[in-house]
Amino acid sequence: MKILILSTDQELALLRQRILESAGHQVKTLMTEKEAVEAAEAKVPFDVALVCHHLPTATARKIIRIFRDGKQPGQIVFIGHIYGEWPEVEADRYVVGADGPDALLKIVAESDPGKTALHT
Repeated sequence: MKILILSTDQELALLRQRILESAGHQVKTLMTEKEAVEAAEAKVPFDVALVCHHLPTATARKIIRIFRDGKQPGQIVFIGHIYGEWPEVEADRYVVGADGPDALLKIVAESDPGKTALHT
């Protein structure tokens, strides 16, 4: 799958990228607000877009709105920091970063458009 990582935390983004690439995914990582907004406006293709809690909320909302208004196919997954925080963005799916790489891989697998199509 094509996965887009949107985060301003370089360490987390690169760790997530390596985990996802090791699982066989194609990953594009954007680590500035400007890059993330430009990618959304350019309609960079993705199957799953991972929006990290380190991305400012206003920017995350703007990017998700651009994806939705542009009718971008693909799932948007928001990665929250810890349990109990209510995300201020509307994503398709949510996962808590503190749950680690297995939770990330699981949510990505569950968001696979190929698997979704087989179940409908």
